[in-house]
Amino acid sequence: LTNQNRVKVLNQRGLMKVVSWNMNKRRKGNWEWVIENLDPDYVLAQEASPLPSNIKATTRATTKKSNRSAFYSKLQDHKRLKMSGDHGMGLLVTKSEDIFFICIYANLDFKPVHLPLLGLIAEYLTNIRRRHNAKNILIAGDFNMDRRMDENPTGTKFAAKGTYPTNEFFDAILDMGFHDCMRKFNSDPVQTHRHTRSKFPWELDHMFATENLYERLTDIRTVEVPELSDHDPIVADFR
Repeated sequence: LTNQNRVKVLNQRGLMKVVSWNMNKRRKGNWEWVIENLDPDYVLAQEASPLPSNIKATTRATTKKSNRSAFYSKLQDHKRLKMSGDHGMGLLVTKSEDIFFICIYANLDFKPVHLPLLGLIAEYLTNIRRRHNAKNILIAGDFNMDRRMDENPTGTKFAAKGTYPTNEFFDAILDMGFHDCMRKFNSDPVQTHRHTRSKFPWELDHMFATENLYERLTDIRTVEVPELSDHDPIVADFR
Protein backbone atom coordinates (compact mmCIF):
# COMPACT_ATOMS: atom_id res chain seq x y z
CA LEU A 1 0.00 0.00 0.00
CA THR A 2 1.16 3.55 -0.73
CA ASN A 3 1.17 6.12 2.08
CA GLN A 4 -1.90 7.71 0.52
CA ASN A 5 -3.78 4.40 0.54
CA ARG A 6 -2.73 3.68 4.12
CA VAL A 7 -4.18 7.00 5.25
CA LYS A 8 -7.33 6.26 3.25
CA VAL A 9 -7.77 2.92 5.04
CA LEU A 10 -7.47 4.58 8.47
CA ASN A 11 -9.84 7.37 7.44
CA GLN A 12 -12.44 4.84 6.26
CA ARG A 13 -12.34 3.15 9.66
CA GLY A 14 -12.56 6.52 11.36
CA LEU A 15 -10.45 5.39 14.30
CA MET A 16 -6.90 4.30 15.02
CA LYS A 17 -6.72 1.55 17.64
CA VAL A 18 -3.58 1.12 19.72
CA VAL A 19 -3.06 -1.78 22.15
CA SER A 20 -0.36 -1.97 24.81
CA TRP A 21 0.00 -5.31 26.57
CA ASN A 22 2.44 -7.31 28.67
CA MET A 23 1.81 -10.82 27.33
CA ASN A 24 3.67 -12.54 30.18
CA LYS A 25 5.57 -14.65 27.61
CA ARG A 26 2.67 -17.09 27.31
CA ARG A 27 3.81 -19.64 24.78
CA LYS A 28 0.81 -19.77 22.45
CA GLY A 29 -2.33 -17.88 21.52
CA ASN A 30 -1.73 -14.32 22.69
CA TRP A 31 -0.87 -12.79 19.32
CA GLU A 32 -3.77 -14.56 17.62
CA TRP A 33 -6.15 -13.44 20.37
CA VAL A 34 -5.20 -9.75 20.31
CA ILE A 35 -5.35 -9.51 16.51
CA GLU A 36 -8.53 -11.53 16.04
CA ASN A 37 -10.47 -10.03 18.96
CA LEU A 38 -9.27 -6.43 19.10
CA ASP A 39 -8.28 -5.82 15.44
CA PRO A 40 -5.60 -3.27 16.41
CA ASP A 41 -3.78 -0.95 14.05
CA TYR A 42 -0.77 -1.04 16.36
CA VAL A 43 0.37 -3.28 19.22
CA LEU A 44 3.10 -2.42 21.71
CA ALA A 45 3.91 -5.70 23.47
CA GLN A 46 6.11 -6.38 26.47
CA GLU A 47 7.28 -9.82 27.56
CA ALA A 48 5.98 -10.66 24.11
CA SER A 49 4.85 -14.17 23.30
CA PRO A 50 6.64 -15.94 20.43
CA LEU A 51 5.42 -14.68 17.07
CA PRO A 52 3.40 -17.08 14.93
CA SER A 53 4.79 -17.56 11.43
CA ASN A 54 1.95 -15.57 9.87
CA ILE A 55 2.36 -12.50 12.09
CA LYS A 56 5.23 -10.08 11.57
CA ALA A 57 6.49 -7.62 14.19
CA THR A 58 9.66 -5.76 15.11
CA THR A 59 11.26 -7.10 18.30
CA ARG A 60 13.99 -6.17 20.76
CA ALA A 61 15.45 -8.40 23.47
CA THR A 62 15.90 -7.37 27.10
CA THR A 63 18.65 -8.56 29.44
CA LYS A 64 17.17 -12.03 29.00
CA LYS A 65 17.09 -13.15 25.35
CA SER A 66 13.79 -14.96 25.85
CA ASN A 67 12.17 -11.73 27.08
CA ARG A 68 11.34 -9.45 24.16
CA SER A 69 9.47 -6.24 23.46
CA ALA A 70 7.60 -6.12 20.14
CA PHE A 71 5.85 -3.64 17.87
CA TYR A 72 3.19 -4.71 15.36
CA SER A 73 1.43 -2.62 12.75
CA LYS A 74 -1.56 -3.98 10.87
CA LEU A 75 -0.49 -2.51 7.55
CA GLN A 76 3.18 -3.40 8.08
CA ASP A 77 4.04 0.25 7.44
CA HIS A 78 6.30 0.99 10.38
CA LYS A 79 10.04 1.22 10.68
CA ARG A 80 12.29 0.82 13.68
CA LEU A 81 14.40 3.83 14.59
CA LYS A 82 17.93 3.13 15.71
CA MET A 83 18.68 4.54 19.14
CA SER A 84 21.68 4.39 21.43
CA GLY A 85 21.86 1.24 23.53
CA ASP A 86 19.48 0.71 26.42
CA HIS A 87 21.75 -1.85 28.15
CA GLY A 88 19.03 -4.49 27.97
CA MET A 89 16.07 -2.48 29.28
CA GLY A 90 14.03 -3.54 26.23
CA LEU A 91 12.81 -0.19 24.88
CA LEU A 92 11.67 -0.10 21.26
CA VAL A 93 11.24 3.07 19.14
CA THR A 94 9.26 2.94 15.91
CA LYS A 95 7.59 5.30 13.45
CA SER A 96 4.45 4.87 11.34
CA GLU A 97 3.19 7.76 9.21
CA ASP A 98 3.71 10.84 11.40
CA ILE A 99 3.40 8.99 14.73
CA PHE A 100 6.37 7.92 16.83
CA PHE A 101 5.94 5.08 19.33
CA ILE A 102 8.11 4.24 22.33
CA CYS A 103 7.36 0.81 23.76
CA ILE A 104 8.29 0.74 27.44
CA TYR A 105 9.36 -2.19 29.57
CA ALA A 106 10.60 -1.30 33.06
CA ASN A 107 13.07 -4.15 33.37
CA LEU A 108 13.31 -4.97 37.06
CA ASP A 109 16.78 -6.40 36.52
CA PHE A 110 17.72 -2.71 36.86
CA LYS A 111 17.76 -1.66 40.51
CA PRO A 112 16.58 1.01 40.86
CA VAL A 113 14.61 1.09 37.63
CA HIS A 114 13.23 4.66 37.89
CA LEU A 115 16.31 6.69 37.06
CA PRO A 116 17.80 4.65 34.19
CA LEU A 117 14.36 4.31 32.57
CA LEU A 118 13.62 8.04 32.87
CA GLY A 119 17.03 8.88 31.47
CA LEU A 120 16.51 6.62 28.45
CA ILE A 121 13.06 8.07 27.78
CA ALA A 122 14.46 11.62 27.91
CA GLU A 123 17.38 10.65 25.65
CA TYR A 124 15.13 8.99 23.06
CA LEU A 125 12.70 11.90 23.06
CA THR A 126 15.55 14.33 22.41
CA ASN A 127 16.70 12.13 19.53
CA ILE A 128 13.36 11.84 17.73
CA ARG A 129 12.41 15.47 18.31
CA ARG A 130 15.72 16.88 17.06
CA ARG A 131 16.55 14.38 14.32
CA HIS A 132 13.10 13.39 13.11
CA ASN A 133 11.05 16.49 14.01
CA ALA A 134 8.65 14.29 15.98
CA LYS A 135 5.43 16.00 17.06
CA ASN A 136 3.00 13.12 17.59
CA ILE A 137 4.53 10.73 20.13
CA LEU A 138 2.95 7.89 22.08
CA ILE A 139 4.71 6.22 25.00
CA ALA A 140 3.12 3.04 26.38
CA GLY A 141 3.94 -0.19 28.12
CA ASP A 142 4.60 -1.93 31.39
CA PHE A 143 6.26 0.61 33.68
CA ASN A 144 6.09 -1.67 36.73
CA MET A 145 5.17 1.49 38.65
CA ASP A 146 2.04 2.96 40.19
CA ARG A 147 1.88 6.45 41.70
CA ARG A 148 0.38 4.94 44.85
CA MET A 149 3.64 3.08 45.53
CA ASP A 150 4.88 6.23 47.26
CA GLU A 151 2.18 5.62 49.89
CA ASN A 152 3.45 2.06 50.58
CA PRO A 153 -0.09 0.64 50.52
CA THR A 154 0.99 -3.00 50.88
CA GLY A 155 3.51 -4.93 52.94
CA THR A 156 6.27 -3.94 50.52
CA LYS A 157 8.11 -0.68 51.17
CA PHE A 158 8.51 1.15 47.88
CA ALA A 159 9.47 4.64 49.06
CA ALA A 160 11.12 6.15 52.11
CA LYS A 161 8.83 8.30 54.21
CA GLY A 162 8.52 11.80 52.83
CA THR A 163 9.89 10.88 49.39
CA TYR A 164 7.92 10.55 46.17
CA PRO A 165 10.10 8.78 43.57
CA THR A 166 7.27 7.27 41.56
CA ASN A 167 5.22 10.46 41.37
CA GLU A 168 8.35 12.39 40.41
CA PHE A 169 9.03 9.85 37.64
CA PHE A 170 5.58 10.24 36.08
CA ASP A 171 5.51 14.01 36.63
CA ALA A 172 8.79 14.25 34.71
CA ILE A 173 7.13 12.55 31.72
CA LEU A 174 4.25 15.04 31.89
CA ASP A 175 6.80 17.88 32.05
CA MET A 176 8.28 16.56 28.79
CA GLY A 177 5.05 17.54 27.03
CA PHE A 178 2.85 14.47 27.56
CA HIS A 179 -0.63 13.76 28.91
CA ASP A 180 -1.68 10.66 30.84
CA CYS A 181 -4.17 8.91 28.56
CA MET A 182 -5.55 6.72 31.36
CA ARG A 183 -6.64 9.83 33.26
CA LYS A 184 -8.61 11.41 30.41
CA PHE A 185 -11.71 9.36 31.17
CA ASN A 186 -10.75 7.74 34.51
CA SER A 187 -9.87 10.02 37.41
CA ASP A 188 -9.02 7.03 39.61
CA PRO A 189 -6.36 4.40 38.96
CA VAL A 190 -7.42 1.44 36.79
CA GLN A 191 -6.18 -2.03 37.68
CA THR A 192 -3.99 -3.44 34.92
CA HIS A 193 -2.10 -6.13 36.84
CA ARG A 194 -3.04 -8.99 39.16
CA HIS A 195 -0.26 -10.06 41.50
CA THR A 196 -0.22 -13.67 42.65
CA ARG A 197 0.60 -12.66 46.24
CA SER A 198 -1.35 -9.41 46.56
CA LYS A 199 -4.92 -8.32 45.92
CA PHE A 200 -3.98 -4.65 45.62
CA PRO A 201 -5.33 -3.32 42.28
CA TRP A 202 -2.05 -2.11 40.78
CA GLU A 203 -2.03 0.14 37.71
CA LEU A 204 1.39 -0.81 36.36
CA ASP A 205 0.68 -0.25 32.67
CA HIS A 206 0.39 3.25 31.25
CA MET A 207 0.01 5.27 28.07
CA PHE A 208 1.13 8.85 27.47
CA ALA A 209 0.60 11.01 24.38
CA THR A 210 1.59 14.43 23.14
CA GLU A 211 -1.07 17.14 22.86
CA ASN A 212 -2.49 16.45 19.39
CA LEU A 213 -2.75 12.70 19.92
CA TYR A 214 -4.26 13.21 23.38
CA GLU A 215 -6.95 15.46 21.91
CA ARG A 216 -7.72 12.73 19.35
CA LEU A 217 -8.17 10.08 22.07
CA THR A 218 -11.85 9.08 22.12
CA ASP A 219 -11.78 6.04 24.40
CA ILE A 220 -9.37 4.05 26.54
CA ARG A 221 -10.11 0.86 28.43
CA THR A 222 -8.64 -2.39 29.68
CA VAL A 223 -9.73 -5.90 28.76
CA GLU A 224 -9.58 -8.59 31.44
CA VAL A 225 -7.85 -11.71 30.14
CA PRO A 226 -6.58 -13.56 33.25
CA GLU A 227 -6.33 -16.78 31.29
CA LEU A 228 -3.76 -15.18 28.96
CA SER A 229 -1.61 -12.91 31.16
CA ASP A 230 -1.29 -11.34 34.60
CA HIS A 231 -1.56 -7.96 32.81
CA ASP A 232 -4.65 -6.65 31.03
CA PRO A 233 -4.19 -4.99 27.65
CA ILE A 234 -4.81 -1.25 27.37
CA VAL A 235 -6.95 -0.49 24.31
CA ALA A 236 -7.03 3.10 23.08
CA ASP A 237 -9.06 4.58 20.20
CA PHE A 238 -7.93 7.75 18.44
CA ARG A 239 -10.01 9.57 15.86
